[in-house]
Amino acid sequence: MKKILVNIFVTGLLLTACKDMAIQHYNLGLDAYERGDTAAAIEHFEKSIQYRDSDPDAHVNLGAALFRAGEYDRALQEFRTAADQYSDDPQVHFNLAETYSALGRFQAARTEYEYTLKLDPYFIEAQAAYGKLLLEAGRYEAAQKQLFDALALKPSHGMAQLSLGWLYVHTGKYTEAAHYFYRGLRSIPDAPYGRRGLGTSFLKRRMYDDALAEFQKVAVKNPRDVDALLGTGLAYLGQDKYVQAEKAFEKVILLEQNNPEAYKGLGDVYFARGQYVEAVANYRMAIVQKEDFSDAHLNLGRALEAVGDLDEAESSLQSALYHDPHNPMVLYRLGQVYIQIDQHVKAESYLQSAMEKAVGNVELQSTIRSTLQSLREKIGE
Repeated sequence: MKKILVNIFVTGLLLTACKDMAIQHYNLGLDAYERGDTAAAIEHFEKSIQYRDSDPDAHVNLGAALFRAGEYDRALQEFRTAADQYSDDPQVHFNLAETYSALGRFQAARTEYEYTLKLDPYFIEAQAAYGKLLLEAGRYEAAQKQLFDALALKPSHGMAQLSLGWLYVHTGKYTEAAHYFYRGLRSIPDAPYGRRGLGTSFLKRRMYDDALAEFQKVAVKNPRDVDALLGTGLAYLGQDKYVQAEKAFEKVILLEQNNPEAYKGLGDVYFARGQYVEAVANYRMAIVQKEDFSDAHLNLGRALEAVGDLDEAESSLQSALYHDPHNPMVLYRLGQVYIQIDQHVKAESYLQSAMEKAVGNVELQSTIRSTLQSLREKIGE
């Protein structure tokens, strides 16, 4: 779960006016918030508002406490109330932006981040958080510009660096991603967001030992971190440690039943063991949960091909191709299926397309070339 900064207001209210119950509860709320007692903070800020509803600072701080407690809808109401009086305060609008982001309301969050930065172009936390929002929405070019703007203000800003790391993961630049994760983790060494990202950058480069180490650093501190457990399973799978991988994926599913990546991972474990029936069942579950999961369709096709169900294998591979039309492995597997059902012209066409799409993948190109040569020799006979 992402770490959010929501600002709490500290005013000059003093306990010398202890007869004023609103001030008493306000200050008690501040004390509770600062020592991490969120429930007590909420209770005191609510009481402060009961005694003096017109105090916008109390509404802001109640919103911050509610946000910390994960009560985002209620937090939003409090921040909106405060914004009526603090219409030009960038911190209030930043809090609104963070709350909209937590609620998944991208456009509203974007509007508030932009207004925050209009009020204060040097608000570094807003710069970095806005970049992260754009990243999570898949607006990679805009996210990159925003995050670079944040780093121009503060080159050592850890969250901006970690978000850039994730941006490069999503765009397939895994070495660059690792560079930014390393930099960000110098500032925030225990950030799960960064450790998972660094682990993912290793995983994508097949550096499974390093990936496992990063994911386990997160899982040790939080055994319920689903993303770290999933990464652990994938790293074990890459090491051909199927028992450990299976256990990790099963833990993920116990914590989060709707997790197509975990079911696909289990399918890969069973496929590697030659347990194709079990593999098929898990791939199908992954697809039920995520219909456009191209890799699950691909591996389902491979498993069905392995058990000799070529018609279903063709159907699954065509589904994979529909969702990922430029994947050379899908085209190659379709070519293999068509060879087996004696549709040689179609097989040659798919294999030729696979060769064209596999530019840069020397190993796959070599395999496709060998298959094409054998097919053409067979056709020539």
